[in-house]
Amino acid sequence: MENKKEAILKELAKRTPKSGKYWEESKDLIPGGLMSGARSMAPYPVYVERAKGAYLWDIDGNKYIDCVCSYGVHLLGHGPESVVEAIGKQYDLGLSYGTPHTREIDFSKRFVACVPCAEIGMVCNTGTEATLLAWRLMRAATGKNKIAKFEGCYHGWHDYAQWSVGINPDKMGPADRPNINPGASGIPDKIKETMLMLPFNDSAFDLIEEHADELAGVAIEPVLGGGMLPVDKSFLEKLRKVTKKLGILLHFDEVITGFRLALGGYQEITGILPDLATYGKIVGGGLPIGAIACSKALVKVAQETDNGWAAAGTFSGNPLTLSTGAATLKYLQENTHIYEDMMKKGEFLRNGFNDYVKSKGYPFCMTGLGSMFQIHAQAELPLVPRDTLYQDEDALENLQLQFRLNNILLPWMHLAFFGAAHTEADLGEMLEGFKASVDGTMEM
Repeated sequence: MENKKEAILKELAKRTPKSGKYWEESKDLIPGGLMSGARSMAPYPVYVERAKGAYLWDIDGNKYIDCVCSYGVHLLGHGPESVVEAIGKQYDLGLSYGTPHTREIDFSKRFVACVPCAEIGMVCNTGTEATLLAWRLMRAATGKNKIAKFEGCYHGWHDYAQWSVGINPDKMGPADRPNINPGASGIPDKIKETMLMLPFNDSAFDLIEEHADELAGVAIEPVLGGGMLPVDKSFLEKLRKVTKKLGILLHFDEVITGFRLALGGYQEITGILPDLATYGKIVGGGLPIGAIACSKALVKVAQETDNGWAAAGTFSGNPLTLSTGAATLKYLQENTHIYEDMMKKGEFLRNGFNDYVKSKGYPFCMTGLGSMFQIHAQAELPLVPRDTLYQDEDALENLQLQFRLNNILLPWMHLAFFGAAHTEADLGEMLEGFKASVDGTMEM
């Protein structure tokens, strides 16, 4: 087994000598050699030279079907005409002003019109910034300090969010009252006192009620990015009912799901409206962005507190990002048919893969919704994060190597995307590549 793996690693290194050279240089210049830990790969990361539509080309000339899509950013594919045109027009007018500009109005009108829970929106630079600002808003509006999040949900890398994202079986605690564990070094232990960890079962509602007097809000990913696990609609309905009854704010983190599953995100699909929602990725049209959407009343309450509620950022709402963002939203508003098309393609991909591995008796499965998907090294479809604890990690590592042998690029943690630029032929090629990848993994 090890000999075959070593042979594959050597083959991948042979295909990507320039990437290997840059990787060696990077390790001396950047901590861990990576600007983001999510870009790790064996034997080393793929260094991309260019991208167009549904494809990426690395610096060695290898072409891949792109299932990274910049972690969900490129719903319309790389370099869509309307976005490229918007960049060109704004480039001639200036990249950043540090003053208000009319692109703020155009973007905000479109953003608020699309988001079901929105009367008003605020823009920052990343999804992480958006959740940080949203949680500050919930604390300011309620006068309470504690935020509840669900075990396994990812809300960015800031100190308040990086708790129990990855689940450690030795530290996770009981299923009805999970422990809260830091996801990285350097997070002050005192912050734990401002957090409540919730399980994905009915015990969550008991915990919310027990801590109602100190809870400013409850945050949840309606589809968990880690695992691509949709939260059951009935669970979200009960969560909305309980939080509303207790006067606790409900936050949907739609950084990944927003504008990807429907124009109105998961809120539109379920009909369940949170008090506030956060966004990123797609709404920037390929450039960095974060955004918050909520009611005017919620912001008014927060602003009227003793210290007020506000945020600032040199690049927040910069004209280049809001030009590409507005162009993207305009396209989506005028072409909502792409969502039904991507839903059908996603079902084709998941059903085709799951039927294949089941027929072969392979311990693999695929989860997801619409254009979001993830392959797991286990036969049973997981429903909640703890269901993924005991899958075969060696098989997942080997599968990642097989993807690249079959000219498909996925992140190392296997959460993956396709977009409107991926044709039916691309989806068919992806499915055949995934089948070949699990075949190859089973032979290792």
